[in-house]
Amino acid sequence: MNFFETIFSTLFDIRGFFGSIWEEYGLYVQFFSLLISLVLFGCALYLVTKTNFITSRVDRWVGTLSTEKLHKRRSLRAWVQIQRRLKSGNEADSKLALIEADKVLDEVIKMIGYRGDTMADRLKQISPAQLSNINDIWDVHKLRNRLVHDVDFKVAHYEIERAINVYKKSFKEMGLLD
Repeated sequence: MNFFETIFSTLFDIRGFFGSIWEEYGLYVQFFSLLISLVLFGCALYLVTKTNFITSRVDRWVGTLSTEKLHKRRSLRAWVQIQRRLKSGNEADSKLALIEADKVLDEVIKMIGYRGDTMADRLKQISPAQLSNINDIWDVHKLRNRLVHDVDFKVAHYEIERAINVYKKSFKEMGLLD
């Protein structure tokens, strides 16, 4: 007899031995196994509730769903600052208002889920069906880029006001402003 035949014959002998025990005590073993399973399940439930495992997961989902209100409040606060800068009459503040409005829109677009390295990359993904004034947004974004990258670029106050109104329209459309 070789090694493997010895192992198989031993396993079959053990199965035969336990088969006779199983016939006699099988019901007790099943009951004891069920009892142990219930105790372990109860312990698992106790640990899950004590460690707030599920509660933390639910809170995370609720937090994710309620971030819309947080972004709306943050955007509203930024919008008030933009309006304040625009009304100051100071040329530097007006330019800064335009830059900040563009930045807020970019943050909102990122939050919605558009990906890209630059705002232009993200804007390319938006169609007029998704945002009705996307073409105007492109124009004011280009104005903002010229303002930032060209030191000698002069822009009239009424152009900045028009650009801010384009952003305002998009913010209203996105539900950030009332």
